[in-house]
Amino acid sequence: MSDSIIALAQQLGEAIADSPQAKNMLAAREAVEGESGTPELLQQFQQHSMKLAQLESENKPLEVADKQKLQALHEKLVASPAFKKLSSAQVEYADLMRRVSEAIQGRAFGTEDQDDSDQ
Repeated sequence: MSDSIIALAQQLGEAIADSPQAKNMLAAREAVEGESGTPELLQQFQQHSMKLAQLESENKPLEVADKQKLQALHEKLVASPAFKKLSSAQVEYADLMRRVSEAIQGRAFGTEDQDDSDQ
């Protein structure tokens, strides 16, 4: 039985990879990678964001300059058309994954409330 479940999971993975949401996200990711300066800006934003999260988790004070730097990096990112498309594509993909997860859990645990197949 486990082998058939794994085979079905592989088929699901292939279907997800073929979905418009996955294809849009991959294309948007490639566009970000190809846009001059955006990959580096995204990396700086992620690193600075992690630094501030670490300080916060250690109950250390966050400097105003650090908050301002994060805000400035964020503003530069959202000004990028490619980044905007990536953000939108990520939201659509995450929604698909949420609906897939809910459908699986609904069947597995008998808590299915509605049929989301038309969405």
